[in-house]
Amino acid sequence: LVVLMAVFTLAACQSADTNSDNLSGSVESKTITITVTVVAKDKTEKVFNIETDKKTLGDALFEQGLVKESEYKSGFYSHIDGVRADYTLDKSWWSFTKGGETVMVGANDLKIADGDKFEITNTPA
Repeated sequence: LVVLMAVFTLAACQSADTNSDNLSGSVESKTITITVTVVAKDKTEKVFNIETDKKTLGDALFEQGLVKESEYKSGFYSHIDGVRADYTLDKSWWSFTKGGETVMVGANDLKIADGDKFEITNTPA
């Protein structure tokens, strides 16, 4: 019985070592490039070519300083690149699109991939 327990213990230790090696060695961040075009109320555009290893649009925007920390944490953006869109004040809001199509999830949940192109438009009512 003691020998059998020793064999199981040794096997478990080897398995744990193998798993920890895989976890520490296999996670590698990949840098991707996305394009974000911010369109102001007057239709002027500002283009940001963002290189990032982040996985979501919200993370990439926050990393670049395009959104405030408090808004990033809440997931509700009223400021983009320092410009305010506030529905309660003037019925304006930020519309997020990808390749011209409205995105159906929030920026913090929107997965990004290399070459993606997003538009963030200050949309008046």
